[in-house]
Amino acid sequence: MTRRADSEYCSEHLNLLKKDIGNEKHNGRLDSKNGRVRIPCPLDPNHSVWEDQLKKHLTKCNKFKLSHINDNNIFYAKDMNSCPHLTENIDYRLYLDKVIEILQSYQKNDTFEIPLKQEANEEMVQSRVNTLTNQKHAIQQSSLIQNMINHDILYISPFGNTQDYIEFGCGKAEFSRYLNQVILLSTESKDARPITYHLIDRASNRMKFDTKIISDTQEITKQSKIKPRIDRIKIDIKDLKIDTQLNNDRTYVALSKHLCGVATDLTLRCIVNNPLLKQKLDGICIAMCCRHVCSANDYINPEHIKAILKEFDSELTYVQFFTCLTKICSWATNGRRSDMNATDIVEVTPTISMTIEERESLGLVARKIIDTGRLQWVKQNISEDSHLLRYVDKSISLENVALLVHST
Repeated sequence: MTRRADSEYCSEHLNLLKKDIGNEKHNGRLDSKNGRVRIPCPLDPNHSVWEDQLKKHLTKCNKFKLSHINDNNIFYAKDMNSCPHLTENIDYRLYLDKVIEILQSYQKNDTFEIPLKQEANEEMVQSRVNTLTNQKHAIQQSSLIQNMINHDILYISPFGNTQDYIEFGCGKAEFSRYLNQVILLSTESKDARPITYHLIDRASNRMKFDTKIISDTQEITKQSKIKPRIDRIKIDIKDLKIDTQLNNDRTYVALSKHLCGVATDLTLRCIVNNPLLKQKLDGICIAMCCRHVCSANDYINPEHIKAILKEFDSELTYVQFFTCLTKICSWATNGRRSDMNATDIVEVTPTISMTIEERESLGLVARKIIDTGRLQWVKQNISEDSHLLRYVDKSISLENVALLVHST
């Protein structure tokens, strides 16, 4: 997000700052009349409670209720797609210098290029892209959909679609909505069939497109009896047993546009941990983002990271190196202020300075290491027919790398 000229922070971090200031004032407050003290709730420190009422509060805290909302659902299996947590807590700043040296050496030897394949889906260009003033999201969706078609992930036939779709980290399900439109516009109306969209997100989203998917279908097919099924599940992907929702007679595509940080790793593990999904999988399309919130605990391929450390004879531990990688990744995507030039010198550690362009380049190297480890794991565990590509130019989005898998 951008920040106002008179503000030190963007709106996102300004809200966090206000919350911290509010907590400082609120937590520790004394009730002089009754001798009580206010403390942060251990389940959610964003609010506080009187210390002598803590036990009672924990049973009715909204955070407690949310954490147990799926306890009796068949699709809930706690931590099914997560890994046991490592215990090492580090101050990444102590290791940045050594990690930067490794990345600079890695960059010199790296010959792998992630190709730019910005495609345009004809149906989507006609029905959506050309109608918008701000086209960036539509261009991204159009390219992802056409790349899925080019990689034989989507089976769009004039005689009807034979797939169902699972959108991980779906948010409002905008990606599924426009995918649905493309499928219907590519299909003879008389041959259209109801499609099931499994929409997975842990948040409560406003302005959802669930009903739009249904109304779009009926408008395009001109058939009121054609009604897609919307199966929205509010759950953390780490706890998702998706096989319980699937049909053995269908095939599936797992997809997501901007699947944030660790959610990509959890999704890939979810696919492998659910035998029916893996067996009936036609393909995967995940546009990845936010490597700065990846987790060393849940990263899908720690052996890839350890191999790099071994290659450069480093004494850093996996957690130390990976944690620094996630910090450096943000250098590729935090953008430049209008008063910055590529050749401006910035201090990245107390002992290392570089140009803004060099810092961005190093961020891309860190991001590529995380993504190529994912690609390597997918090739070994899901399908050899797997690729990384830049689905739009960086002028459209700085987060522009997608993982595409055709499951054979």
